[in-house]
Amino acid sequence: MTVSRADATTGVEQRLETTLHAYPGLTLDPLPPLLLKAPPATSGQRIVRGGRLPGLGEHTDDVYDATRELWEQAGCRVQDATGRDGRALVLLDRAGYVITLTPDPGDDPILTVASPPVPVRLVDPPLLAGLLGGLALGCAGPCAAVGPMTAFPSLAGLAAPFWGWVPLYLLIGVGSVWWPETRRFGAGLLVSGALVGATVAWVFS
Repeated sequence: MTVSRADATTGVEQRLETTLHAYPGLTLDPLPPLLLKAPPATSGQRIVRGGRLPGLGEHTDDVYDATRELWEQAGCRVQDATGRDGRALVLLDRAGYVITLTPDPGDDPILTVASPPVPVRLVDPPLLAGLLGGLALGCAGPCAAVGPMTAFPSLAGLAAPFWGWVPLYLLIGVGSVWWPETRRFGAGLLVSGALVGATVAWVFS
C-alpha cells in the first residue's frame, strides 16, 4: 500500500515526537534532511526528519534502552549492535517507518525517523519556486536599471547599469545554495536568473 507524502510526513513527525518522550528531558537539535542518513529504498524516496540529542552524557545508554523498550513494546523489529563507532539502534515498525539512534563523531547521538518509500514528486516545489524567482529577478533586474539611466543622462549609452542587478542576484542565489535546506531553491534561482537575466540585459544594452 502506497503512503501519500502528507501522511508519511505526519507519521514521521508523530514518531519523532513519541520517541522524544521515551526518556524525560530529551531535546532535539534538528538537522536538515540532507544531512540525515535515510535507509535505502528500492523505489520512491523517504521523508526524513531528525537531529542530535544534546547533553546526554552518562545517560546515553539509558536513552538507547528507553527508546528500544518503547518501540519494542509497540511491535517494532529491533536491530541493536555496538561497533567501533558506538551503539547503533535500528527499529522497524509494521507500517514501514524506520527509527534509528546512531552514534555521531561528536558526543551527541543522532535520532532519525524515515518514512516508508513515497512516490517521487514530478515537480519539486523548492526548485520550482527558485525557477520562478529567478525568472522574476532576471526580468526585473535589468529593467530596473532603466530608472537610473533616465535620471542620469551621463549614463546614457552605457551597458554597465543594466548589469547592476547581478551582485544582488549572486548574493541571494549563492546564499541559498550554501544552506542545505534552501539548496534546491537556490539552484533554480541561479539557473533561470542567469538565463533570463543575461538575455534581457543583453537585449537592453
